[in-house]
Amino acid sequence: MEKKSPKVEITARITMPDGRVIEGVASGDGTIPLPEDFDNSTRDGFLRDFDALENSLVSARDKAVKALAENYMEEVSKKNRSTEPKGQPK
Repeated sequence: MEKKSPKVEITARITMPDGRVIEGVASGDGTIPLPEDFDNSTRDGFLRDFDALENSLVSARDKAVKALAENYMEEVSKKNRSTEPKGQPK
């Protein structure tokens, strides 16, 4: 049976003063070694496995922050649509 690797999941959140929450959630696209498989025996092994961890974390972070910004801007556009006078030219 093939071993599954850990999955990085990151949630970025903006909490508004009124308690509403806007989130961006993403998963990493890298492969992270299991803790018991992390190579501490050699410098090259450690750097390889740490690089895999770091790349997955950075990838997930970037995707989560992008999703958060998009979701926030979606909220901004809802506000702008609801405050535009009806029937008035833009």
